[in-house]
Amino acid sequence: MKEKKVKKHFILMMILLSFVFTACSQNENILPSGAEQMVTGEKKPIWIENAKLNETETPEELYEKAKQEGKVVVYSQSSRIMDVKSSFEKQYPGIKVEAYDISTNEMIEKLIREQEAGLYNVDVVFIKDSGGMVSNELVKDKRLHRYVPRDIEDKLGEQFKDSPGYPYYFSSRVVFYNTEIYDEAPVSNWWDLTDPKWKSKVVIDDPLLSADMLELLVAFVQNSEDMAAAYKEKYGEELQLNDTENAGYEFIKRFLGNNPILVKSTDDVVEAVGAPGQSEPPLGISTSSKARYIEDEGLKMSYIYDMSPKMSIPTTAYLYVADQAANINAAKLMIRWMAGEADGKGEGFSPFNVLGSWSTRADIILEEQPLIKDLNLWSYDADFYYKNIQKVKDFILMNQ
Repeated sequence: MKEKKVKKHFILMMILLSFVFTACSQNENILPSGAEQMVTGEKKPIWIENAKLNETETPEELYEKAKQEGKVVVYSQSSRIMDVKSSFEKQYPGIKVEAYDISTNEMIEKLIREQEAGLYNVDVVFIKDSGGMVSNELVKDKRLHRYVPRDIEDKLGEQFKDSPGYPYYFSSRVVFYNTEIYDEAPVSNWWDLTDPKWKSKVVIDDPLLSADMLELLVAFVQNSEDMAAAYKEKYGEELQLNDTENAGYEFIKRFLGNNPILVKSTDDVVEAVGAPGQSEPPLGISTSSKARYIEDEGLKMSYIYDMSPKMSIPTTAYLYVADQAANINAAKLMIRWMAGEADGKGEGFSPFNVLGSWSTRADIILEEQPLIKDLNLWSYDADFYYKNIQKVKDFILMNQ
């Protein structure tokens, strides 16, 4: 009887061990980055080693592997990802693109929540830096990974080669005006927007909801000396601070005090500014890439390059491979496609090669607009934004 119990316990133990090893095998690719498995005393490769993100495979090599995966999942901060989906599926039949258009802030929250739950649903993440949060948290925490093939990296402008992910393109937050009413730009200095003339006549998307709009306000704070000089240029006298820390905060306080109209999206901004047939159209601050709506949707508008002290800051959109991406070959193939491929002629970049957007590649130039070197921009400082963005948020809340 005793011997039967021992045998029974031994059999149960072997069954349980069998389940454990099976579970480990099935979940190999959902371990956190840096994790290793111990099976029969040997270490199995971690996901990052298997992903081979430092290698440069040809599109043909990747396609053969990607067909076995069958799909690629993309989280995108732009609705134009649907155009990319169409061209990619046409170029690479047999690979389905599951594309999701998600706002930057929602995407960050979704990605973190999923990964902390052990869910690795996405392969490619298309996102801006969101006040330095992406580069200072998601990249440093290895939730997102850089993939820049060498045959494409060689084509990048020098200022983009040390980027945290693949630097896809950049646009800027700029001032738009209605061209049916104004033959030329009605303002030329950021301080103009604080004048009574423009009270309740400037439309912006809510900076507490929009990462890009908030970044611009933080840039004013960082470059407060330039803002003070621009004030003196406009008014001919030194700026007097009103219980504020510097000229950047003073500008934000006066601008908010001039009652800008807050809307939910950049589309709402440019539609308010550029809709034809208006008698007193507002100004608007929106992303420069909305200039494509001039032709696409017939909006009567333009934006201002020559603002004092600077036009704006460059806000770059990046492509990343998500941690533990299940469809790694399809992910790499998608990034190559969106980058325009090695020759820069791939259709995947076409939806973003538009007025108000600038390619980070030196071999892709849109002749209808100024070159990058001729743009009057402050540098994008992810670390400064990351350290100061909450302080500026709090200041906005106190002055709305």
